[in-house]
Amino acid sequence: MLNSVRTRLTIWYGGVLALSLVVFALIVYYSATRSFYARQDESLQSTAKTVASAYLQELEEEGSVAKANEVVLAQMVFPNRYVQVTDMDGRALAWSDNLAHQPLLVSSQTFNEARERGDSFATINAADSPGLRVAVVPLSNDSGKRLGFAVVAESLSVIEESSGRLRRGFYAGVPIVLLFASAGGYFLARKSLAPIAAMDRQTRRITADDLSARLYVRNSRDEIGRLATTVNALLERLQVAFEEEKRFVADASHELRTPVAVLRGEAEVALEHERTTAEYQQSLQFIKDEAESLSHIVENLFVLARQPLRQPTLARQSLSINELVGECVRAGEVLAAQKNLKLLFEDAPQPIVLSGDDDLLKRMLLNVIDNAVKYTPAGGAIEVKLTTENGSARLTVKDTGIGVPLEDQPQIFDRFYRVDKARSRTLGGAGLGLSIAKSIVELHAGAISVSSDSGGSTFTIDLPLKE
Repeated sequence: MLNSVRTRLTIWYGGVLALSLVVFALIVYYSATRSFYARQDESLQSTAKTVASAYLQELEEEGSVAKANEVVLAQMVFPNRYVQVTDMDGRALAWSDNLAHQPLLVSSQTFNEARERGDSFATINAADSPGLRVAVVPLSNDSGKRLGFAVVAESLSVIEESSGRLRRGFYAGVPIVLLFASAGGYFLARKSLAPIAAMDRQTRRITADDLSARLYVRNSRDEIGRLATTVNALLERLQVAFEEEKRFVADASHELRTPVAVLRGEAEVALEHERTTAEYQQSLQFIKDEAESLSHIVENLFVLARQPLRQPTLARQSLSINELVGECVRAGEVLAAQKNLKLLFEDAPQPIVLSGDDDLLKRMLLNVIDNAVKYTPAGGAIEVKLTTENGSARLTVKDTGIGVPLEDQPQIFDRFYRVDKARSRTLGGAGLGLSIAKSIVELHAGAISVSSDSGGSTFTIDLPLKE
């Protein structure tokens, strides 16, 4: 049961509540007990003063100490209280009948305190009771002369009875309150965690084969709703990632199947019967060309398989984008010359420095230039331009090629996407170059876009400058 969050919450709630109730009960008990003692002292003091006043009045009227003692003790009868009159030395002169001829034994210190303060209190231990609480008040006439002391006592059993009733109330009440509160806490915990239990059941039904299901969001503004929204967003990203992975595997299989089939078919044809050396050389040359194409596709697949590249894998360094673009243009001139194309480069008038991975940026730009070379007919031109704009280095690669239809432009950077698949295969393209270029640009916190018409295409690349 401790594996249940509801049970653990109830235990914690019950423990905290029990501790709070115990502390509260102790505070109330000791406060009430002190109040009981204070009230008893106040009541005993009031009774002692009443006895003293009546005694002095009778003494003044009768003029006899013995007569005053007799009258006062006969009239001053208090239930459960003991009354005694003493002289100035504390010797008992008279006492109430309920003392059974056993006067109260009050210490001299208590009488001394009464002389100094006007009253005093003390506790007398008794063998057959919890003890007696005593109040002592001096007997002073109008002239200020002190004639003795009035002593009033009461058993502490009165306080013990009140305290006992209070203790029994706490002994019975605290467990009952704790029991009902714990049951209520368990109910509230179960009620509060019910949406999470429902989310758990819904999540268990979601598998890798079907990630389209989503959690029900009752209230998107509370904690449970925000959690469900977060899980739904995670499922959305997972669904997109799984779909991309499936499409990637399917497209990769499709792209690899053709060159492998061609290689196998050419090898089988070459081995069917005896051929001349020239025919074998021709077959081997064909196999070599297809193997190079296959190698290029596999290399690009490895690059895409590592996407998205993580930031720590970047060999970031401060580099001159002018020199990097110049090197890529010189490499592209070789490709352009093979198709009788002009490759022009318009450099920025000022040095441009940014932070990035030199090898990845070269691969990105060469892929874009290679794409322009492939889709520009012989005799055409390609223009590469480097400028700065809005705190970014802007690269534009403009060609006079066949262009990209408007409806195909949003997918031009997708993996394995080709506008004209038959023509692209003839040109040796696999639809991976622009996807790799986009990944590298985004890895450098940049952006790449295309605008195209029947007169050619313009690829625009923005890379943030080094601060």
